[in-house]
Amino acid sequence: MKSNLKKYFDSHRTRLVRTVLILLIGLVGLGITACGTLRGATSLDSVPADARESLLRVTVTRQGYLFNRPWQQQRPATQTAIGVIVAGGQVLVNGLLVADQRYIELETLDTRRKAPAEVHVVDYEANLALLRPLDPLLLEGRKPMDLAGDVAVGDLLSVWQVNPGGVVIPASGEVTSVELGAYFQDNHFLTYHLDASLPYRFNSITLPVVKGNALAGLVLRQNPSGQAVEVVATPVIRHFLEDAGEAPYRGFPMGAFHYGPTLDPQLRRYIGLPEALTGIYVRKVIRGGPADEAGLRAGDVLLRIGDFQLTNTGRYEHPRYGQTSLVHLIRTHYHVGDKVPFQVFRDGGILDLEIVLGHRRPEQFLVPPYMVDQAPEHLIVGGLVLQELSMSYLREYGTDWQANAPIHLLYYQQNQDYLDSDQREKIVIISSVIPTSYTIGFEPISNLEVLRINGQPIRNLADVPRSLRTPVDGFHRIELRQHPKLLFLDPAELPLIDEIITQRYGIPVR
Repeated sequence: MKSNLKKYFDSHRTRLVRTVLILLIGLVGLGITACGTLRGATSLDSVPADARESLLRVTVTRQGYLFNRPWQQQRPATQTAIGVIVAGGQVLVNGLLVADQRYIELETLDTRRKAPAEVHVVDYEANLALLRPLDPLLLEGRKPMDLAGDVAVGDLLSVWQVNPGGVVIPASGEVTSVELGAYFQDNHFLTYHLDASLPYRFNSITLPVVKGNALAGLVLRQNPSGQAVEVVATPVIRHFLEDAGEAPYRGFPMGAFHYGPTLDPQLRRYIGLPEALTGIYVRKVIRGGPADEAGLRAGDVLLRIGDFQLTNTGRYEHPRYGQTSLVHLIRTHYHVGDKVPFQVFRDGGILDLEIVLGHRRPEQFLVPPYMVDQAPEHLIVGGLVLQELSMSYLREYGTDWQANAPIHLLYYQQNQDYLDSDQREKIVIISSVIPTSYTIGFEPISNLEVLRINGQPIRNLADVPRSLRTPVDGFHRIELRQHPKLLFLDPAELPLIDEIITQRYGIPVR
């Protein structure tokens, strides 16, 4: 009896051990370890032995500005990243990492050697930057990482994370789509979407994405609630590196026009567009931009760009990605200064134009889309704080700024390219009032648009000091678009008000 029981338990114990081993082998194959879950994770052995020679830990101390209190800076903050050594003895990182930077330090992963660095080239629109160590010996003997070829849907990419000990930990994922994505503000570029999770991150802002042993991209953002990682695409990095090799850096090109689809049959009948033709309807051509200078008009139908026929939704057939937005074609396929043939349908006929692509700098916008690495310009006049409207100012209203910011200021931001009749270069506002005995009753004033001072139009902030040289009837007369419409300041009192503000609040008055 005992012998039979022993055989029974021995048999089941063997089966149990075998089952556990099978389960463990299955879990290892799925990349599940005691440290966490990596969907489709590659093993540590798949990372090249010399991988750490191509990577650096980057530490950045940054300090931005408060745009609603433009004389004041934010608290300093420190961020870390994993930079990639590229050709030319430079280190590639995300551009926003170095925004408003005060100090940058590079550290090797194996020897822990450190050296300060400087920004060589940064493009905030594409969210890319090149750093250069102040000590060139830091990169001596290091291995620059080559750039991978184009990536397609279904490819397997690996995100390289680095733990505090300098060990490279890969997490692989499949490319599920290649499409436009938001990089910074309203700038859109090609983006890879990975079906992968990053359970570690180690607080690194920049993480390299690798195909084989070559750089395929940088992590742009991760959806913390799902298996989605967005990656700066290889063509965007290639374009940035090519342009960065030639001084001065010129940025990514744009055509400077707005467009819409031609799917509406009534619109097609209205403009007389034949059924056989496909293209996009030009809604607005930005004054002074490349398209405007080449003769493109609102109401044209853009049929072709270069060798590529456009669809009715503004896409073209990319040899690698399939149907792709024309935004990628203009911004990444071409470079600033390239002469590009445009074929348009106008007044019942076909017309050929040649557009010299250019770059629209942030200061060329009525409402600049971003302001970094510089203090916001402002003036304090009799306790009134005057400054130019910008997206950075609007974003002071929080993550839901599009709902919380003043609607009349949002109007300018959203419709700035359609305000041709408005001759202002910038929107000057009284953002707030600094309380003094001379400004009693003015405290609630905020976000008022300044139209004229002493009868002189205010087209930008630089116009304000000039207009203050000529008071009207002994007073400064400030005309506003909103209530109370008019403000008066006594020029004789301005030095006294400035002294109070400086002594009481410690705010320098220029």
